[in-house]
Amino acid sequence: MKIKLTLCLILFLHSLAFSQKQDSIKVSQPLSATANVQFTNNGVSLFPNLSLGRPAVIATLSVGKKGVYFEPELRWGLNGKPWSYIYWLRYKYRKSEKFGITVGAHPSYIVKETDVQINGVNDKRYVAQRYAAVELAPTYYFSKKFSLGVYALQATRLDNNGIKKSQFYSLMPRFPFIGLSKSYYLSFYPQIFYLSLDTDSGTYFNETLILSKKNFPISLSSVFTTKIKSEISGDKIVWNVGLNIKL
Repeated sequence: MKIKLTLCLILFLHSLAFSQKQDSIKVSQPLSATANVQFTNNGVSLFPNLSLGRPAVIATLSVGKKGVYFEPELRWGLNGKPWSYIYWLRYKYRKSEKFGITVGAHPSYIVKETDVQINGVNDKRYVAQRYAAVELAPTYYFSKKFSLGVYALQATRLDNNGIKKSQFYSLMPRFPFIGLSKSYYLSFYPQIFYLSLDTDSGTYFNETLILSKKNFPISLSSVFTTKIKSEISGDKIVWNVGLNIKL
């Protein structure tokens, strides 16, 4: 009788351990990582004061799991000179197939060549403007081909150089997949946004258009921004084209 009870106990513990192992396998998530490198004829930003205005290369990386992601965006001039470095930490919460929300924060460094005086001698040096920002971006997904989101960002200067306070609010309809053929498709991301830089403000229209081929790492993109009404200095129309490579 004792032998039977011992065998039953061993079998019970074994089955319990096996089921726990299966459950742990089900809930575990692998670390996801993606990267993209873009070469563009014109380094532009939705913030006019942060645009480069000449050919540039932009490297973006996303690493994370369970909704938490580290997503740096590193930008240089095509000549290798520094432009800006943004280090996003984001939490992406997807409540259902229809609704999701992203919250994020970052420190950033905007690098500009500046005239300085060192030991009485005039010289040019790269000076970094330091910022910190927070974002909030809820999105409603009507289907795999259309979603609508709003985006809010507030940035604050951390030193004595540059704009002290920035605010950005936008309405963003998204069309990630517009089929052109069995192999090619367009992604279309228009937005209307309001931008405030210290005491100046303005409204703008922006669109990003991407031509992609299924299961192919290279795509072409274009960004177009125009002023609707604005007190902020900068060109009325800004655009670029880019070659994107997924790694």
